[in-house]
Amino acid sequence: MVSERKLVENYHNYHDAFVSRWPEGRVRVMGAIKANPVTAIRRVLTREGCGCDTFGMGELEVALRGGVPTEDIAVNGSIKGREIIRRAIELGIHVVLDSPRELDYCEQEAEKLGKKADIILRLKPYMKDLGDEPSDFFPNRTIRDMTQTVKYGIPTSEMLPMVPKIKASQWVNLVGIHTHSGRHSKKAIFWQSLVRNLVVLIKQISDGMGDNWSPHIVSVGGGFAAEHDLESRVAVTDYHSPTVDDYAETVTTTFRDAMKENGLSVDGLLLEVEPGRALHNETGIHLAKVHVVKHETATIDRIWAETDTSEVFLGIGSLNVTPPFKYVVANKADQEATEKIDVVGITCNYECMMEQAPVPQIEPGDIFAFLNTGSYIEPYTCNFNALPRPGMVLVSGDKANWVKRPETLDDVFGRDMVPEHLAGIGPEVKK
Repeated sequence: MVSERKLVENYHNYHDAFVSRWPEGRVRVMGAIKANPVTAIRRVLTREGCGCDTFGMGELEVALRGGVPTEDIAVNGSIKGREIIRRAIELGIHVVLDSPRELDYCEQEAEKLGKKADIILRLKPYMKDLGDEPSDFFPNRTIRDMTQTVKYGIPTSEMLPMVPKIKASQWVNLVGIHTHSGRHSKKAIFWQSLVRNLVVLIKQISDGMGDNWSPHIVSVGGGFAAEHDLESRVAVTDYHSPTVDDYAETVTTTFRDAMKENGLSVDGLLLEVEPGRALHNETGIHLAKVHVVKHETATIDRIWAETDTSEVFLGIGSLNVTPPFKYVVANKADQEATEKIDVVGITCNYECMMEQAPVPQIEPGDIFAFLNTGSYIEPYTCNFNALPRPGMVLVSGDKANWVKRPETLDDVFGRDMVPEHLAGIGPEVKK
């Protein structure tokens, strides 16, 4: 279930916080479609004025079906082929380059179309000044190193030689700069370092382009923590979470000062931010029904509540000693916890979704509500054990509507094909 009210509130919190601190130009919130790639969810954000960052043909299709104006879409991501680059140029969508090869593709496809391509360079700022500051994703690795070893972004050694080629090109127009580091840290020092070192690269590009070139668009990417930072895919969350206003103040002040120090203009500059988990995480609730309760007393004292959901529907591991989400037994929300149980799933995996979770007395028919499941849950679901995946409901005031129907077995097996020499062994396969 997704709350339309909460989604709209989250969007405006980001938009308003950055707009109030960036009078030099416009602000565009580029919601990451990957966090919840459902057409109706995207249409809610489109209605409110939210742009979007897309990765691959599938996400671009969601953006278009979601009614996003083409000027508010960015085609991002690694390993872009000619097809998506050509489509972006046809539609007048900015192409965020991730490699020198993509520049070649842009020039070639733009020439074929007789239409100039607007391009943005995705950079990899080197945050040497962070020293050994650890990443919240992987605490045994540093942010400085992880932001360099990650695959996305143009290696700086390959990016700088692209600048003269861009300058000389008849078919591309360099309109902006982009970076995205992800949810490595909530600390102000991380965002300050990211932005300062991004501007160092912008200055090098400006010098190479000449004629006092400055970007029209700068995206500082995403990686902002959700309000309560209850993340199943981030290892370290148990420290202070900044507010949206804190993020906006840190990013805009650092960016403004760094651009001024480097002699670069910000007049009329369009500033983009790309919240994904921060936009969606706390909009979602995942519901699961208890079907069976088992109790062992002969060898150990253990109770299991077997539910109709799964780790493969929630994007979590098989053994969760600490609950990966906040939860409530929805039909007994007013009752005190009286026992501890293992909440388990429907597949043949070990699948202990919550180990020894305090709950009221549990019975078949009880409903667990897993909170904070609005981001990166839907796109990570899979058909393990050939299970049909669950659907999604959008709650809008006093109305609730399906926005993604539950899968059927026909959906699960709809792509199967049987070669001629195996025909007749079982029933005819639907085509």
